Amino acid sequence: MKADECLIYTDVDGVYTTDPRVVPEARRLHTVSFEEMLEMASLGSKVLQIRSVEFAGKYKVPMRVLSSFTPWDIDINEEAKSGTLITFEEDEKMEQAVVSGIAFNRDEAKISVLGVPDKPGIAYQILGAVADANIEVDVIIQNVSKDGKTDFSFTVNRNDYARTVELLKDQVLPELGAQEVVGDTKICKVSIVGIGMRSHVGVASKMFRTLSEEGINIQMISTSEIKTSVVIDEKYMELAVRTLHKAFELDQPTA
Repeated sequence: MKADECLIYTDVDGVYTTDPRVVPEARRLHTVSFEEMLEMASLGSKVLQIRSVEFAGKYKVPMRVLSSFTPWDIDINEEAKSGTLITFEEDEKMEQAVVSGIAFNRDEAKISVLGVPDKPGIAYQILGAVADANIEVDVIIQNVSKDGKTDFSFTVNRNDYARTVELLKDQVLPELGAQEVVGDTKICKVSIVGIGMRSHVGVASKMFRTLSEEGINIQMISTSEIKTSVVIDEKYMELAVRTLHKAFELDQPTA
């Protein structure tokens, strides 16, 4: 359509550093990059559907998230100041925060296949069967081999948990000769996101130290260039989000 900008009206007035219902000090971002928004949407942020962000990014159309509760006759320039502009890093001076936001997802479950023979093709044998059942896998970790055996863990959506465990026990375990399948549905994923992580060292270690000081055990870790995710016990989710939000000074207005 060759539009200059896409305005999306929703029930909130923009994209926040995290969910204000969990952290009342959460701050609305004036701008956020498409990369950051894609990560936040995929990691649990509910403001925008990931497909809409992908589509706008593909055609390089900036998006603006605005509140549908603003007066209908307000001037568009004035209204624009109240929302969040999703744009490209090179388009304009982005907010220079190392971490832009914290996303979290409660709908996760962890599954571990214990005592797996450590030989080539194990990951495919386990995850291939899961993929064939149209079950999406998220975080994956394989432990160091000991006595020719290893443990293989991954996370799935909580709705797929029972089906995945049944599939592994019925199809995969007999073929692999693994010991057992165990799982945990009381976990969550907490992620920090920011394009500033590319040019700053020590961001992940600061996240781990912050959680450690609160006595929160990290079960799994997943990283990319602009995000770090950890899997932790669900009961610590709100504490983790609040302490990380404060540690990375997301409650402080940017210059």
